[in-house]
Amino acid sequence: MIRGLRTVCLLGGALLLPLFASAHNGEWLLAKCTIGADNNVTVRITADAEANPRIKTQEDLVRETKGLLLIHDGQTTTDFLRQASQVDLGVDDRLDPAAPLGHTPEELAKSYTLLRLTARASVTPRKFTLRLPENSPHTVILWLVDERLVQPEPRWVMLIGGDESPLIEADRSIKDEDRPWWQRRRGPGSFLLNVLMYGTFALLATWLVRWIVRNVMP
Repeated sequence: MIRGLRTVCLLGGALLLPLFASAHNGEWLLAKCTIGADNNVTVRITADAEANPRIKTQEDLVRETKGLLLIHDGQTTTDFLRQASQVDLGVDDRLDPAAPLGHTPEELAKSYTLLRLTARASVTPRKFTLRLPENSPHTVILWLVDERLVQPEPRWVMLIGGDESPLIEADRSIKDEDRPWWQRRRGPGSFLLNVLMYGTFALLATWLVRWIVRNVMP
């Protein structure tokens, strides 16, 4: 059932996400993944200690989040927390009104015990996905925020064991290897190489035009 709901959410059934969250009464984990203007990635994982049967203390949160979100670049997989340069723990008593869960005013006004783990990392792969391990017992609502965009639209996906997020671009700058080979930066001799290359093309084009004039045109 959960996988079916997740599929509907991915296909645009956004209204089902708040209904799912309400029905499961906080047994899921909310993971907010923020790409900052400096391309650093911050993941904030929140658990409702009053509703989640596996997480009642901050020690439980640390244990359950180890290996929870895996960075996958298409070839290798690493634990996001292993790449984190800073990890902080905290407790909130109010829900995040910006979260894509459709909280009611009554829910936002209520007091909770929300255990929070925040990890910040400069992720090595420029493009990656976040994946849950196959045997993960958790349901994670992954909320993606890109602060580099002027007006970012909210993006979220529901993940269960073995699922992965949409592609995340930690660095959108154009690297030299992304350029066509003729536009890539070269060493001190690049100017001479360009002159030789384009000069050769010009000579070939001139020769071709002359050949056409002599042999093809009446």
